[in-house]
Amino acid sequence: MKTILMFVLIIGNLMAISTKDAALLLNAQTDLNKAFEKAKNEKKKIVLLVVVKDDCHWCEMMVHETLKDPDIQARLKDMVTVVVDINEKLPKAFKTTLTPAMYFIDVRSKKSVLENVGYIKKGGFLIDIVSASEMVEQ
Repeated sequence: MKTILMFVLIIGNLMAISTKDAALLLNAQTDLNKAFEKAKNEKKKIVLLVVVKDDCHWCEMMVHETLKDPDIQARLKDMVTVVVDINEKLPKAFKTTLTPAMYFIDVRSKKSVLENVGYIKKGGFLIDIVSASEMVEQ
């Protein structure tokens, strides 16, 4: 029994995604300030801040099953995505103790218009994208 448990733990850790890997996989920024600059230069209205933690199973699922989905990727082209570690120095409004955490941030005001904590399936996240976009355009 101990051997099986050790095997599962080792395999789980090998499959866990790091913050840098998530950013590479999603073609995302890793610095919030640079993400705001990029959004302004590209005339995008929203920065999607994704806060993750190394070796977080739910973060890995959020990246691989939701954020990497082709339909989600197509919708995120209108935004700049930034992936940061939970221990990264962030403005107080974006500090969290739970991961994954997603903040849809209005580029002009630098304030969150919609936020979510925890794994979200594709359908729910598509609704979040549409909702955030409508909130920013008002």
